[in-house]
Amino acid sequence: PTHYTMIASVAFLFASASCALSPTLAFQVNSSAIGSNIARSIGSSIVTDASKPTPLTTMASSTTATTADAPTDENNASKSYLYVPSERDEHYRGNIAKYLLDLDDVGATFDFCGGMMFQLVLSDKLKSHLQTISSNTNNNGDQQPVIHPASQSLMNRTPDYQKSAAADNTSIFHGRELRQIPTANGGMGFVLQLSYADPSGTVSAIDESNVAGKGAEAAWSGEAVDPQGWSSEEIATYDGWRGDSFRQWRKGSMYEAEGFDAFSDQFGKEAFGLNHRFFLHLDDRERMWLSAEDGCEGTPSEGRSLMGKLGGILFGK
Repeated sequence: PTHYTMIASVAFLFASASCALSPTLAFQVNSSAIGSNIARSIGSSIVTDASKPTPLTTMASSTTATTADAPTDENNASKSYLYVPSERDEHYRGNIAKYLLDLDDVGATFDFCGGMMFQLVLSDKLKSHLQTISSNTNNNGDQQPVIHPASQSLMNRTPDYQKSAAADNTSIFHGRELRQIPTANGGMGFVLQLSYADPSGTVSAIDESNVAGKGAEAAWSGEAVDPQGWSSEEIATYDGWRGDSFRQWRKGSMYEAEGFDAFSDQFGKEAFGLNHRFFLHLDDRERMWLSAEDGCEGTPSEGRSLMGKLGGILFGK
């Protein structure tokens, strides 16, 4: 039985890795770096206490709980209103800002590609913005994050969609797909970070006075206003409607050179990532999905996936 269990475990992990590298099913890594990234993924699963960055549930904010208070799969599962649509609607009653804050607070994971678990992490500035909206629902209803209907399951189906870097912290968010983070919940080293976008930014036609990423239909005047969010370079070159293998992936050194000084302290020295625009939508079962502009998406999941648990068994996490 042990022999068959190991075979099954390896088979599941191979399937998960294949999914991770599929350009049509999930976020993919630049093809020239695939081999080394897989090797680093396996290596990062076996880390010493001295090499581990601070757990994400602590690093997300200077005011969050200590590591002793970090969420576990067990207490995540007890908060079923985070995952069950009918309970979610009854509990939050339209306060989507509070819903996102609670998902961040428990270190919730989003299930991408049927088993790739990404922990949701909000930047401090976005968190502060959502806390203000959440506590003043009567006066800030128009600023509540929007969950689009099931008929708008792709960003290019949402009203007034344009290929640009624009985000408004309600309908569209700035964010990043981050990898190689050994402390990320879900056991797979993946994080989805959402950050705060400049509310004064406007969209205009592309001309000599402004810049935009490849294939953009409009330019966005917003600036880099979140210390943990998109840099000026990420805004100017954003092209999230293109395939990931054609886009600019960033390592920690590049993030730090562009202004995210604490990137390695927060996510670890091996972490790397890619910026995306994200939005929220429902499906025909009323589940909420966090979807990137290129169509890759995940839904809140109760704890680790089978892939994550098998990875933990094999690699000691």
